[in-house]
Amino acid sequence: MNIHLTAQASARGLSAHQGCGFDRAAPLSLGRIAIGLVLTAAAWHGQVWSAQPAAGLVTPRNLSAAASNAEMIYLVLVGEMQVAAQQAGVGFSLILDAAKKSGDPELFRRAVNVALESRSADAAKEAARAWGVSAPTTADPYRVLLQLMLATNEVAQSTEPLKQLLANVPDSERSAVIDALAQTYARANDKDTARRVAVSAFQPLTLRKETAASAWAAMGVMSLAAGLKDAALEALTSALSSPAKTDAPGFLAIDLLNAKAPAVEEMLIKHLDSKPAVPVRMAYVRFLLDNDRASDAQQQLEKATREEPSSPEPWLLLGALNLQTNRAQLAEGQFIRYLELTGGQETERAERGKTQAYLSLAQIAENRKQFDVASNWLDRIDSDDDALRVQLRRAALLGRQGQVNEARALISLIPEQKSTDARAKLAVEVQILKDANQLAQAFSLLTSAVEKEPADAELTYDLAMLADKMGRHDEMERILRDLMARKPDYHHAFNALGYSLAERNTRLPEAKALITKALDMAPGDPFITDSLGWVEFRLGNVQEAARLLREAYAKRADVEIALHLGEVLWALGDQAGARMAFEQARELQADNPLLKEVLQRLGVKL
Repeated sequence: MNIHLTAQASARGLSAHQGCGFDRAAPLSLGRIAIGLVLTAAAWHGQVWSAQPAAGLVTPRNLSAAASNAEMIYLVLVGEMQVAAQQAGVGFSLILDAAKKSGDPELFRRAVNVALESRSADAAKEAARAWGVSAPTTADPYRVLLQLMLATNEVAQSTEPLKQLLANVPDSERSAVIDALAQTYARANDKDTARRVAVSAFQPLTLRKETAASAWAAMGVMSLAAGLKDAALEALTSALSSPAKTDAPGFLAIDLLNAKAPAVEEMLIKHLDSKPAVPVRMAYVRFLLDNDRASDAQQQLEKATREEPSSPEPWLLLGALNLQTNRAQLAEGQFIRYLELTGGQETERAERGKTQAYLSLAQIAENRKQFDVASNWLDRIDSDDDALRVQLRRAALLGRQGQVNEARALISLIPEQKSTDARAKLAVEVQILKDANQLAQAFSLLTSAVEKEPADAELTYDLAMLADKMGRHDEMERILRDLMARKPDYHHAFNALGYSLAERNTRLPEAKALITKALDMAPGDPFITDSLGWVEFRLGNVQEAARLLREAYAKRADVEIALHLGEVLWALGDQAGARMAFEQARELQADNPLLKEVLQRLGVKL
């Protein structure tokens, strides 16, 4: 592994943001120790030192006063010449000798760098240890040594440098260092040893007010990584009760939520209510979305925008959720707010978010039939990576304006650079044909695609749904049963067939069995819960139907679920509740054809 440490890396190393490479996700490897180090090299050009050296090179200009004497310059110069002549071992020894004699930290860093470039972790550790002897009360030597030891899987031997690092790091950075180290040790192969070593260092810091929360959270992280869920929960309780300016306890709570630890969610919500932290709240939002709890996620996002209105990400996600539930006006304002907040940002993350906002705003304008406005939003996207999505939206715009042939021609001209591009193009073309009521052509297009990719369950499912839309129910059932036979864990197929039978009020016991099986495979899914509520209604179990539909709507504010709930409540004689459900459906999508049909059939006027 050839490791080159650049001058752009952070001189502080283990900072409050990056943790000197001890980040939350990066794997342990020798290469990771490069992060956060500024390891310098000397430059020799002809017979003189460069007046404007390349970034990061050691010169008398950036050599400390202690090392700027003739002997030190000679040792460094000869050492660098040996390195340049591919005699790294000799060069390393000379530079390390100069570092020991001068005590100059830049020379110690350079010695470590030379060792790494020659792929000698042992030599790099030798230089780091010598640096520690030279400067025993500074953090950097132990920071580097600890990185090296963890990268070479010497977890059991890392106790002393870990304790020295924690003792010598500036007070203002200690909590952040603890938070980052916990994540790094948690990724070690030997979880039990890593926990023992880390806890021995973190335990004393639980007695200090300024580090207690981080130390308890760190021990919780280590316990959870070692499979000790109860110990992690106890540590979380202590962390949450400690005064803290760190988000570590909140992130530990999220980890325990994902591990299905009991009573954690109540603790997390209470913590967020008393000590709002947008990064933790956003992690909680992602947990909620992963568990199909869109309504709860929306509430948390609304809190995030109130707590820190200048934070962009909550606005983007809130807009996406509102757009998904047809709250276009709210979504529009939230996307525009996101763009205002990220206007001057040019990071990759911000650019991705801007593209999503522009595409979403174009979709809103398209749904309003403001096609010129939609096109203008698309014109603002300047990203080669998103060219396919932009062109597909332009094709959809043409289709919405009745220019179906032109839309399909544009789709055919879009180049396919990734394996998924053809699938994306197909989906848009089929939707254009469906919107234009050219169902037979859409069916033919999907049939050809399924013949080419018979193992693609989603394509087969889409074909079945189109057959159902066309009233070809026998064909839909044949396609779905074939799919269920090939993929018995594809719950969408079971739910779709069960719901179709329930909707047509036929073979209801069989419909319920199919939907129940789907729900067993995807517990809590709001759309499958809606299907079960609807079949219970068809079976005459109206109270149970109402319970299930309330549960489904609480998880997903969807127009069809709201309509089902309204119809069931109307049958129960709860006209006020039914009207409220219908009002919610109208708020979600006022022009929904099913809404109009239900209101007309029941004789309800809103």
